[in-house]
Amino acid sequence: MNALQKLYIASHPLRISRYGAHTSLSISERVEIIDALTQTLSTTLGILAQLKRGQQKLQNISFLPVQQLFRRLVRANADYAQFLASGIADLGGYAETAALYSLNDTHDPQCFADCLSGIFQGTRRLRAVDALLRDYCECAIANKDNASKRFFEACTRHNARFLSLIEANLADGQPW
Repeated sequence: MNALQKLYIASHPLRISRYGAHTSLSISERVEIIDALTQTLSTTLGILAQLKRGQQKLQNISFLPVQQLFRRLVRANADYAQFLASGIADLGGYAETAALYSLNDTHDPQCFADCLSGIFQGTRRLRAVDALLRDYCECAIANKDNASKRFFEACTRHNARFLSLIEANLADGQPW
């Protein structure tokens, strides 16, 4: 999608948003935030692809707690991706999650360690996004923009919840 289409979508006056941030931000700010959220969604869907590959590798393993962990991580990832897609739509953008997922879903055979490595790389990018979301939230607070502040707080909260779930279950004390 090119920038002119994004501007048209972002400037549509009849958008209904849960937070009201679509009316309190300028068009250029919304386009910048939509791009950042779309990149975050792409990273999240990349992690989802790695989690599903890891889940496929675990199908023949009889250790049920590991299978349940991956199911829980896939479910949390799908919820976070849905939140990001709705946040992009709230700001007036458009995110095609199926297309983004298909870009991240390569069918190359990978070992389980490669899946974990891909998940870890994605979590590093999400940590950087967390700092960006906090910066946006601080700007909203400085501008006394309560709608944007609520939106960015929700984004930060969802991102932190997803990161903590992954880090608590997969990255704790791992050598990668």
